[in-house]
Amino acid sequence: MPSTVHEVIIETSQEAMTSSKRVDWTPRKRCNIIVLRESGLSYAEIARQVGGSVTISGVRKFCLRYEETNSIKNKEGKGRKRCTTSIDDRRIKRLCLQDRKMSSAAIRSDLNDAGVSVSSRTIRRRLTDVGLRGRIPRKKPYLHFQQRKKRLQWAKEHINWTDDQWSQVIWSDETKISLFGSDGRKYVRRRIGEELHPDCIQATVKNPVSVMIWSCMSADGIGRLHVIDGTLNARKYIDTILEPKLLPSIRDLFPNNASFIFQQDSAPCHTAKISKEWFRTKSIKLLSWPGNSPDLNPIKNSWHRLKTLVRVRRPSNKRELIEAIIVSWHHVITKEELKTLVSSMKRRCEAVIKNKGHPTK
Repeated sequence: MPSTVHEVIIETSQEAMTSSKRVDWTPRKRCNIIVLRESGLSYAEIARQVGGSVTISGVRKFCLRYEETNSIKNKEGKGRKRCTTSIDDRRIKRLCLQDRKMSSAAIRSDLNDAGVSVSSRTIRRRLTDVGLRGRIPRKKPYLHFQQRKKRLQWAKEHINWTDDQWSQVIWSDETKISLFGSDGRKYVRRRIGEELHPDCIQATVKNPVSVMIWSCMSADGIGRLHVIDGTLNARKYIDTILEPKLLPSIRDLFPNNASFIFQQDSAPCHTAKISKEWFRTKSIKLLSWPGNSPDLNPIKNSWHRLKTLVRVRRPSNKRELIEAIIVSWHHVITKEELKTLVSSMKRRCEAVIKNKGHPTK
């Protein structure tokens, strides 16, 4: 028993706070009330028999709502009135589509200038409602107008090539594999507050140990691998790659003087005069290639597989990294997978045409 008026006021306020909390009845309890009502019991008898927090007025309202809707579920509430009109929603969408990188705060500022007061959170909800979700943009090579035009033209010229024609192409490329840092996106599983746990961070160094490599492939197999030492110029490209690596790869992949086409990108050492002269003297036909188009080269998929295999071996220094690369390259892909990869060229051309020359992957 409370001894003072002050304690009575405190207890009364606590009871009011407790009773103000709404607790929904379980579906089982609701069904039980309907069964009791249909058996002829009064509201008071039902409330007394069910017990708990069930009141007479609550039973009455629930039974009347059931008779009206024929459902034990709650009615959907109207909710809070929207602070934006349909015109405002269209304006938010239009501002976002005009500049995809525009932040919600910047959109809010523009709306405020137009006399519409709305929060950044509301703007994000409106954009989500129309499918415009905030995402981290993918990093892709910059393509100016002429490069996009050449990509589009190249795709239209080669879209009708058959698998047999693509099988005659030797695909080549260079790539870098790092010992530290990420050669791709990595994830870590952590709990709240473990952001700086030693097992949950990605170590970085200012000058990571890395290796630049060159190789080639066709639909029938992979070619020789070369580890590039230092900067690659045209003379070095011929002496260390084309002569000792490409020519043996051609004999392995296309024996008996079978016809083939060699693909390379537009790197300066590839397009230098002495490089073009070397290909002319060796009677090697080159495949025309648009600049900044790694998404069109199927060997990129092999590089991704190679980097995954190298990471599994966990090299700890440059020598171990090179050994892991050489060993992994001979197990990177099967002949069946190579044929499937090369046959994807038609889909790659279609994607470039559909995207009007812009990056596709």
